Amino acid sequence: MKLIAMSILVLCTCTFANVNAQKVSLAVKNASFKDVAMRIQKQTGYSFIINSRLLKSARPVNLQVDQVELKTALQELFKNQPFDYDTDGKVITLVERKKKVSSVSVQPTVVDDVIEQEYVLSGAVVSAVDGKPIAGVSVSIADEKGRASTKGDGSFTIEVKAKKGKILFSHLGYNAQSLNYTAGVSFNVQLIPMDNRLDETVVIGYGTTTRRFSTGSVTKVTSKDIQNQPISNPMLALQGLVPGLEVTPSSGISGAGVDLKVRGISSLTQGSEPLVLLNGNPIATNGQNIAELSNATKSGLSLFNAINPADIESIEVLKDADATAIYGSRGANGVILITTKKAFAEKGQLNFSSNIGVSRAGNIIPLLDTKGYLAMRREAFANSGVALTEANAPDLLLADTTRYTDFSKYLVGTNNLTQDYNLGYVAGGELTSFRLNGNLRREAFQFDRSKSSDRYNIGFNVNHRSADRRFTLDMAGNFAQNSSNLTVYDPASYLYLMPHLQLRNDDGSLNWKIGPYSFSSLGFTNPLAQLENSFSGKFKNLFANIGLQYQLYPDLNLKITGGYSFGNNNEKARYPSTGIDPSTSNLPFANFSNGSRYSWIVEPQLAYNKQIGLHNLSFLLGSSIQQDGSENTLLAGTNYSDDNLLGTIAAAGKVLPSYTQSRYKYAALFARLGYRYNARYLINIAARRDGSSRFGPGKQFANFYSIGAGWIFSEEKWMKAHSAWLSYGKLRGSYGITGNDQIGNYKFLDTWASNALLYNGVVGMDPSMLYNPDYAWEANKKLELAMDMGFWKDRILLSFAYYRNLSDNQLIAYSLPFQAGFSSVNQNLDAEIENKGLEITLDANLIQGRHFGWSTKFNISRSRNKLLSFPGLENSSYANKYVIGHSIRTQKFYRYTGINAQTGLYEIEDNNGDGKYTIQDRTVLVDYSPDFFGGWNNTFSYKRLRMGFLVDFKKQRGNNAQAANPNAPGLGLVNHATLVMDRWRQEGDVADYQRFIASRTDKGYSAFQNFLNSNGKVTDASFIKLRNIYLSYNPDVAALKSITALELFCQIQNLWTYSRYKGGDPEIQNYLTTPPMRIMMFGLKISL
Repeated sequence: MKLIAMSILVLCTCTFANVNAQKVSLAVKNASFKDVAMRIQKQTGYSFIINSRLLKSARPVNLQVDQVELKTALQELFKNQPFDYDTDGKVITLVERKKKVSSVSVQPTVVDDVIEQEYVLSGAVVSAVDGKPIAGVSVSIADEKGRASTKGDGSFTIEVKAKKGKILFSHLGYNAQSLNYTAGVSFNVQLIPMDNRLDETVVIGYGTTTRRFSTGSVTKVTSKDIQNQPISNPMLALQGLVPGLEVTPSSGISGAGVDLKVRGISSLTQGSEPLVLLNGNPIATNGQNIAELSNATKSGLSLFNAINPADIESIEVLKDADATAIYGSRGANGVILITTKKAFAEKGQLNFSSNIGVSRAGNIIPLLDTKGYLAMRREAFANSGVALTEANAPDLLLADTTRYTDFSKYLVGTNNLTQDYNLGYVAGGELTSFRLNGNLRREAFQFDRSKSSDRYNIGFNVNHRSADRRFTLDMAGNFAQNSSNLTVYDPASYLYLMPHLQLRNDDGSLNWKIGPYSFSSLGFTNPLAQLENSFSGKFKNLFANIGLQYQLYPDLNLKITGGYSFGNNNEKARYPSTGIDPSTSNLPFANFSNGSRYSWIVEPQLAYNKQIGLHNLSFLLGSSIQQDGSENTLLAGTNYSDDNLLGTIAAAGKVLPSYTQSRYKYAALFARLGYRYNARYLINIAARRDGSSRFGPGKQFANFYSIGAGWIFSEEKWMKAHSAWLSYGKLRGSYGITGNDQIGNYKFLDTWASNALLYNGVVGMDPSMLYNPDYAWEANKKLELAMDMGFWKDRILLSFAYYRNLSDNQLIAYSLPFQAGFSSVNQNLDAEIENKGLEITLDANLIQGRHFGWSTKFNISRSRNKLLSFPGLENSSYANKYVIGHSIRTQKFYRYTGINAQTGLYEIEDNNGDGKYTIQDRTVLVDYSPDFFGGWNNTFSYKRLRMGFLVDFKKQRGNNAQAANPNAPGLGLVNHATLVMDRWRQEGDVADYQRFIASRTDKGYSAFQNFLNSNGKVTDASFIKLRNIYLSYNPDVAALKSITALELFCQIQNLWTYSRYKGGDPEIQNYLTTPPMRIMMFGLKISL
């Protein structure tokens, strides 16, 4: 007995020694006892066992101590309380205040009291993936009836009877956890998400949801899908992955723009590009082109190239009214949300990746060699009955016919080095984390390896939350400098040159003649001059975002987000004397452009989310204030006296200045109400009032709304009882109205522009646009009906979505009579466009073995566009462009009937038999809209090896190779594709091309021109592309102390194309434009 007493005495002495070792600082007034206890718990790591009966009698606490011993702090805390405390190790237990007894005595009454008392357990539940609190988690105690749910900040409290036991945590979409508890020990639980794609987080407008509970049409592309593709523009990574989204590159040259269409074209003449947001900040609000001067990309340089794909966590594409109406007019053409990566590492981690490889233009069309070209020309002269002379055939009589240059390889088909490097660091703790990443990408230019497109990028994210989890801060930034050193024109533009053209003289200087005839007099130029005529541009872009959120109450949050973007362009295009045909009188000249763009947005929001039993109610109220501005100065300098002075405008003999400035203001109020009952009945209502400075007084504001609903019928008892194979089934639908203000700025005002002509040495001004304050918003009415299903525990997910979008009150350029002095004026017209279609998506984990896995995703979209009405169309200037009842991408053509077997000439149908070919004879309607398109993505894994491929396809019509080079074969010094050799040569021949001609007086010339305006030039441009294939290996690095992860990989883009299209690349459909690059990259990723 003495030994036991001595042991207990020693234990108590050690306990109080430990208590004395702790330091506490507090300053509270009229605080609750529980709150003070929790603060002591956080400072010291000691836990409290709180008897709920005793807690009810607790008095308010007034306490001020600074760095005192824990024992002293406890004495001060309890001295005015009606109860006392005991300590056991690091557990402090509330007990009845009793007379002092020996610390080794055991009082039965106290023991009985402990058995009967209730304890309070507390803690928080967060996601194991990103550390975010999870609301609505069910908390229960094994063998007890008590239950609780976590609040909005993830915290919970629950009363228990037993001092020890099991506590259970469960939440939809997460694996349930069962933990042993000891009363007084707080919990910080991390729930692991289920491997269920239905419950993955999906970013939507001003919030997040899951595929399970979404009532809208949203497609998510993850970072894995993006990083497997060695592309510089992240929008290209969406090809084949998003149903309803058409992604078409304008050129294969690095930096070129990308055409984006979400569910078709909804406007006759105004913008149809989707709204793009980076971390909630609108970018490319006035178009993606950031270049002012002409360059090799033709369409301009895309802003999206400033975004490093390695920084992207996900890209969500929002399509229907339920998903887009919260963005009002800005979301009329769909919304693309780009979310960058955040850091949740508890330890510092250094990441490095290196990609090096080669790129080469794919699907290059074969051209006639010298022998074929000469044969074509000679045959053409014979067919036309024209004698050869040095004037009309210098290529045959004066040029060296033994020369041969394969311009398709020389100008386009070289191998080019591509490099991409990333260096980043992530670190963080329980409250703060950050990510910093730098990127360098360099792509050599195919015509001249000394030229390149470079991107220098740095991105960061900082995330912080307060200790009580009520305040959060998210901050992100991205800065990029894109340097483009290119030619002024696309080198592919010169593939038409004769293959035996002499480019240099014997002394190495550029050749500009064939015999006595200059190139300019013959209608072409020396392509090497394009190496002399250079474009250089530096484009700096900053995107910055900040979000502040404070939890006013457990279910109510106040949030404010802000974004700022800034861009600067500094461009020079030089045309030295060495690049100018010396037969002309032109002097060297240069163009300079310097401009800036800015955009800022502020959006305060109030969000409420409450779980009440089986009911979940959410509400969002917010406003948006946005302003964009731009200005640009363009200086055209001519008459330079020396090439060395082309870098400065001051040396120009003549300067023509141009200056533009623009500003756009936008404001909105928005709200969203969401309700969910029993995890099966869903409803979502959104409304927005928009104001835009692009409309005149009285027309600046408009209202937009949407309603979406869903029914998860698989949760019904009658369904569960009869369909074990159906694990998930949901019917959903939405309807809403959005608007469109993509009409440019100041269109309702009289505007003026400078005139190039001088009057007494002064630059004049001309009116450039008429005043019209009456035009207003285009309106888009969107309807969607869909079914989402999951089979066999959601291993297979299948979705069908039907949509019908109507766009009316169209904004068009209405033609004016000549006397008005203007060709047109902008106004609304009661025209209506319909876009309807069907989207099917399959997402399946087919094999999930211990060592081998196979997952596949497939999507296909079929869309139809139709002009339903256009009052007065037949009497308007659009009568020859649009047809009611047909797609707005429909064109009118003559009917091609084939090649006359006797004459060998193209023939078209004279519809009215008047012997003339006029617009009335264009009776064939050709719709250039795709019939369907989609993609098939596969991922295979075997132990540490991963392999995948992406195939995308499109069924469409396009123009053939002859349309790209509108010169009759044989006429002039113009080369053609080898396809033209399938021509008519003699009576009875069946061929694809008419006989060669050498004269405009030949009947074949007019026949050829009519052919270009007929459906004869229309061909099948459908394709199947192996868009991406990758292979990666993750070796075991357990034995390497400093390396935590290692990956070796190979990535190939645009490897293979199957198509019956013979005009080069079926995406571009113009072989005089550089096609998309075939890229092969090898690399590694390493984490330390």
